[in-house]
Amino acid sequence: MGLTVSEGAGSFELAPAGTHTARCYRIIDLGTQQTEFQGEQKTARKVLVCWELLSDERMSDGRPFSVAKRYTGSLHEKAQLRKDLAAWRGRDFTPEELKGFELPKVLGAFCLLNLIKVEKNGRDYINVASIMALPKGMPKPEGDNDLLAFDLEKFDQAAFDQLSDGLQEKIVGTPEYQALKNPAPPAMPQASAPAPGSFDDFSDDIPF
Repeated sequence: MGLTVSEGAGSFELAPAGTHTARCYRIIDLGTQQTEFQGEQKTARKVLVCWELLSDERMSDGRPFSVAKRYTGSLHEKAQLRKDLAAWRGRDFTPEELKGFELPKVLGAFCLLNLIKVEKNGRDYINVASIMALPKGMPKPEGDNDLLAFDLEKFDQAAFDQLSDGLQEKIVGTPEYQALKNPAPPAMPQASAPAPGSFDDFSDDIPF
């Protein structure tokens, strides 16, 4: 699992620690990324979830603070994404939902985020410590940011162009992006006579 930091931590003002009403405004497919855990290199499909904080506290230019959390794209029972989504919606997933949950469904959804400040390598970061469902009757302030979902499997150049340079750079280096921009030529079919006794006429019934 990657670090949870405010989006663009190098140039953005850090969001204040504490509990905030927030709205999800971006879901970004980061493709297959390489990470290091306990000295071991691993690759996994990653997704970035971004929220805007709708409390009275604002950045110096009047915009709402923004925070993001990077997840491995999995709903395995031990996956942090599943744990956070279950806490956010107030219940776990049903077996049917686990077969394929469309993450963009959370776009525009409100929640309570608990943010904590941490220090690493001499720099301060804001981490999303926990996510909770918004209590019934709690106000849902109007959001400032447009909703955006970027999916490498449904590539949209206009959506890609809205991402920061840093995120674009991460995505461009993924095998999924490279396959989109440099598709492999289709393989030429090769006809061959079935071997005696191979029952080639029944090959369509073999699932794999």
